[in-house]
Amino acid sequence: MKKVLAIILAAAIGLSLSAQPKRLTVKEFLKLSPKDTASYIVNGVVSKIRSSSSGSFYLTDRTGTMLVYGLMDPREPRASFSMLNIMKGDTLTVQGRFLLYAGQTKEMKDALLLSMADGPEHGKTFLERLDRQPSFQGKEGQEGAQAFGKWVSDHVQRPAGEKGTVVVGYAIGRKGNIQEVQVLSGATPILNDEVVRVVKSAPKWKAAKYDGNPIRLTGNVKIVFTGE
Repeated sequence: MKKVLAIILAAAIGLSLSAQPKRLTVKEFLKLSPKDTASYIVNGVVSKIRSSSSGSFYLTDRTGTMLVYGLMDPREPRASFSMLNIMKGDTLTVQGRFLLYAGQTKEMKDALLLSMADGPEHGKTFLERLDRQPSFQGKEGQEGAQAFGKWVSDHVQRPAGEKGTVVVGYAIGRKGNIQEVQVLSGATPILNDEVVRVVKSAPKWKAAKYDGNPIRLTGNVKIVFTGE
């Protein structure tokens, strides 16, 4: 009887162990067969975020890099990828199955987030996380914004008797073009229109870069008219 119970107990333990997802390296995961429908656990560092809207990113360990397409936190199933606040440099443990998309892209599809440890990017502002801040006429970041403000100030026409402060917002597109120019805080219609005209006519910037790609970034410029 004891022998039978021991066999039953051993079998139960074996089933319990086999039910636990196996841990793989990135290299081992990428070698799986498309016919393998099992779920596996992989740990690595986020090396690049491909899309925040779809929740796709690249996970890297000492053996290689793989694409993870879609991620859900089982503790917060309604949270979108952007709400998870995952950044490049974070260490993640994820679980999912292997998928060969369109016969060529190897990826982990619809992964579960098992754990996350913040990387160094969490201690920085967004501008500090940029690969390159936007630059105007060779000056980058805050110096570039100051140079742009001076350029606008030098090129506006200042009608006598017209006084006030105009703040104009704008976006620097991915190709460096000034876009979406609008008055944020105005004075008179004449002054508002003049600042908008000059900002729209400004030379191109060199766009900001994040994670190797040019991105759109917003800014604003303030011009004071003294009426003299």
